[in-house]
Amino acid sequence: MISPLQETSQKEKSSFRNMSYSKRDTYYRKAKEEGFRARSVYKLKEIHQNYNILSGAKNFVDLCAAPGSWSQMLRILTKNTNANIVAVDIQDIVPIEGVHIVKGDITR
Repeated sequence: MISPLQETSQKEKSSFRNMSYSKRDTYYRKAKEEGFRARSVYKLKEIHQNYNILSGAKNFVDLCAAPGSWSQMLRILTKNTNANIVAVDIQDIVPIEGVHIVKGDITR
């Protein structure tokens, strides 16, 4: 049996893989215009708005944090608190004001 993915042409596969990073993507453009590193910041914002997950928390660890967009949003959402934010990734992360960045492997 052939899976739907096997039936898809190479061009369609390539388009699908790059869709979220396409400059035609609304959230991609919005993130870049607002100075965020990735479009995923809007998902964290939505989760917090719907479930208030950050309420009362003062310490945050963003694992596998590169490029750092969630840490950026955490800084914004906790701006009036004394929150401690630590971003950890094996890749380099450009510094973010108010965020401690640790370059390292989270499995070690």
